[in-house]
Amino acid sequence: MKKAKKLLVIACLGGVGYLLAKVLKTDAAQEKLFEILGEDLFLAILDKVRLLGDLLMWPIDFVRALLP
Repeated sequence: MKKAKKLLVIACLGGVGYLLAKVLKTDAAQEKLFEILGEDLFLAILDKVRLLGDLLMWPIDFVRALLP
């Protein structure tokens, strides 16, 4: 029962994170964040998010590279 709850929480957090990423990829949201945070902070956060995405996707990319 605890494992089911833990999986449900992880799935919910993943869904919320996915939706947040989709919203933040829109041009309007990026312009608002750029205005609020300033150029340097916005670009630093953007670089860290891209790096995190690369780190999460490397196992999938590695397996794809091995497949014929």
